[in-house]
Amino acid sequence: MRDPSGPHPARAIGFGAGDYAFNLFWQTITLYLLFFYTDALGLTPEAAGLVMMVGAIADGLTDLAIGITADRWRLRYRRIIAWWAAPLALSFALLFQRPAGGALWLLPSVMATHVAFRILYALVNLPYAAWSTRVSVHARDRTLMSGSRMTFGALGAVTIAWAMPAGGSDYTAVAMLLAGVATMILWLVVWRIPETIPPTPSISAGHSLLRDLAAIAHNRAFLMLCAATFCATMAAAIIGHSVLYYFAHVLLDAVAGKRALAVMAVIGTLAVPLWTLIALRWSAQASWLAAACLALVALAALPLWPGAPDVPVSITMLALVQVALSGFHLAAWAMLPMAVDHGVAHTGVRVEATAFSLFMLVQKIGLGLAALLLGLAYAMGGYAGGVPDAAGRDVIAWVMIAGPAVMIAAGGAIMMLAPLRGPVDQASVNMSDTPSA
Repeated sequence: MRDPSGPHPARAIGFGAGDYAFNLFWQTITLYLLFFYTDALGLTPEAAGLVMMVGAIADGLTDLAIGITADRWRLRYRRIIAWWAAPLALSFALLFQRPAGGALWLLPSVMATHVAFRILYALVNLPYAAWSTRVSVHARDRTLMSGSRMTFGALGAVTIAWAMPAGGSDYTAVAMLLAGVATMILWLVVWRIPETIPPTPSISAGHSLLRDLAAIAHNRAFLMLCAATFCATMAAAIIGHSVLYYFAHVLLDAVAGKRALAVMAVIGTLAVPLWTLIALRWSAQASWLAAACLALVALAALPLWPGAPDVPVSITMLALVQVALSGFHLAAWAMLPMAVDHGVAHTGVRVEATAFSLFMLVQKIGLGLAALLLGLAYAMGGYAGGVPDAAGRDVIAWVMIAGPAVMIAAGGAIMMLAPLRGPVDQASVNMSDTPSA
């Protein structure tokens, strides 16, 4: 049913503050953790990539388990976040501790702390993502909320780029500070933003996991959104992991790598209102396709630039790519509730948390696979001990350019065919009278 109290733009915007907290965690592990593993702890690239892949799978499977449980038992997402935010912060701080026990225990210790963090991250982040369906039923609120989440998330990336030291060392104290700030923000969001439980039948109405999965399997819009988002996620992960390596070892300017991440974060933040306006004026799908064109042009400019691209050119092109990545992220989250509603219209069955958890599982697999493939490519190129040879430097550069370009092109092709062309200013029926999982 529709929300009788009308739109809640302030609530929708305020909800996005939680993404600032989550991005203090997420941007740190996305942009700095692989580099920390290889250049500070001394893990081989393939071992570091394996750690990231195993952690991503654990994260995604935890998402799925939580989503299924939440749908079956109608859990209040706010309570989960309130209870588990502090353990998440502690596990994050442990990621940047050098394990005791010497080289023999290095890989097992890193693997254990990484998997523990990823499980706790999923336990807190999935309820937050699914909570967005209960903040407002209005499509314009949802688009504002997506824009707010993107803005706060990008501000988190700016904070990380400013706060983290260059070179892969001295991360521990900063990680502890970031963990404390993130916890306070999550508790504030839980305190201030209400959660409306839709008045729908629970498991007693005959709901089952098989029924939910069958409904999702028949939701073409959701499946195609997942496929396109998988491609965009892999592209973003490859670029995010590559920046520090590219500037430190190809352009021989490690400090410029930190500066590039800061510029990318700022530009990504400034781009969010633009993508929000495009999504409101035309559609989130149109904003995705525009972002794909921009990214492909910027990536192509790097190898085609007369002579080798220097630091300013590289930062500029990567900043333009980041603008496009912001567009993908905003469009994906704006279209996800629409895809859920599309499934209701075609199957008569509402699947919320399970759908969100599958959507996030797809992204986590993409993130982990990107890190693993990156590590394998670096290892094949002879990268070891933080000192690549000429072949290794070529691998770093070309993986950063070609890998994302292929994935972005594939994602754009999928999005062109997806049945998600409706404008976002139409009324949504997210909390309809249809059965809810």
